[in-house]
Amino acid sequence: MKTPTWAQIERFCRIDGWVQTRRSGHVFFEKVLAGGTVLQTHRSHASRKTMSPGRFHTILRYQLQVSEAQFWRALETREPVDRT
Repeated sequence: MKTPTWAQIERFCRIDGWVQTRRSGHVFFEKVLAGGTVLQTHRSHASRKTMSPGRFHTILRYQLQVSEAQFWRALETREPVDRT
């Protein structure tokens, strides 16, 4: 299974319209969905490192709230995810 680097997580967030909220040991992002739900995620400064498949799926499900296919499609097309 292919897993992204932390830089790809950040690139996804920027493509998908997330806002950087702060920077410390990590870079934090936030996105407010149309229904008012606030999503939050962060990425490690170790931008070239990849993550385990388990961690990637947890981030997709609970933080980004997108499927793996939506994640990779957004990176490929540079278009935000349609959550309607």
